[in-house]
This record gives sequence, structure tokens and C-alpha cells, in this order.
Amino acid sequence: MTTIKLFATLRDKAGAAEIEIPFERGGTARELIEAIESVKPGLASAIVTPEGELTGAVHIFVGGRNVEWLDGLDTMIKDGETVFLVPPAAGG
Repeated sequence: MTTIKLFATLRDKAGAAEIEIPFERGGTARELIEAIESVKPGLASAIVTPEGELTGAVHIFVGGRNVEWLDGLDTMIKDGETVFLVPPAAGG
């Protein structure tokens, strides 16, 4: 199982601050998003485009690092690792 922590508008969309996803060790962020969609339909569309690319509306953090600075959606996720889905923040 992989724990997904959701922030801001994603919490509202999922109806929870945290979800557990059945996920095999060594899978990628792309595969995790597919698993998220099977548990919370519609949530993946906030994360990836229909073409399977990051929308930019959500940052995915694995091991405390943004997947954009790792291997993108091909970033490997270890069993039991917590993943954070965070919309970009703005303020003033």
C-alpha cells in the first residue's frame, strides 16, 4: 500500500486528506496515477493530461522531492513510501 497525502483543492476533489492506494513496489509515478484513478475516479485528470503528461496543476513529491527533478512520471516509488500531491501555491 502507498499513502497519498492530498493538499488544498485536491482534498476537496478526493473528499479526503489522505488515501491509501494498492500499489506494487517499484512501480512508477505514472502507474501510481493510474491506481489513484481506479480508487478516486476523476482525480487523475487534475494531475495528468489525456496524453499522459503532467498538467502543471499538481506537483508530485516522492521521498520529499518533486518528480519533475527526478525521472518525471517514470520516477520509481518504493513500497510503503508516502507520496504528496500538492497544487502550486501563490500568495500575496
